[in-house]
Amino acid sequence: MKLLITGLPGCGKTTLCRKIIQALKDKKIGGILSEEIREGGERKGFRIVDIKTGAEGILAHVAQREGPRVGKYRVNLGDVDKFSGAMEEDCDLVIIDEVGPMELHSERFIKAVRAAFESGRNVIATIHYTSKHPLVQELKRRKDVIIYELSEANRNKVLEEILRRFQG
Repeated sequence: MKLLITGLPGCGKTTLCRKIIQALKDKKIGGILSEEIREGGERKGFRIVDIKTGAEGILAHVAQREGPRVGKYRVNLGDVDKFSGAMEEDCDLVIIDEVGPMELHSERFIKAVRAAFESGRNVIATIHYTSKHPLVQELKRRKDVIIYELSEANRNKVLEEILRRFQG
């Protein structure tokens, strides 16, 4: 099963991924989560987390001196490349949070996402609502992909439906 979760910023895509991981803790889950880095109540960047090991790296940060710029942040391509391997782990389910503008600066990340979707493994990936990146468009066109548009109003219903698919 291949699922894409999209929706406006702040609608709960990462939280949904965390709830899926918690509910399916009896399964082997691999992949990555993207989390905000906040300092003094202000967002300073994002960390990338290996779901299986809990290892963390810096995805992007305002203080990052090198790397592609996305808004006020610079992407840490070294960590994005390194953590892309988490999508290639032997597992029942790969979660990719997210296939977004920062991560898509890494060719290694793009290859790992493609490989996950072309594998026989189950995949849940979050994508930006308005992304025009060729990889995101390719994933949306796949015949084996189910797309959920998440909102504050439907996020509990979407969680229940996804869990039914994996527990049923």
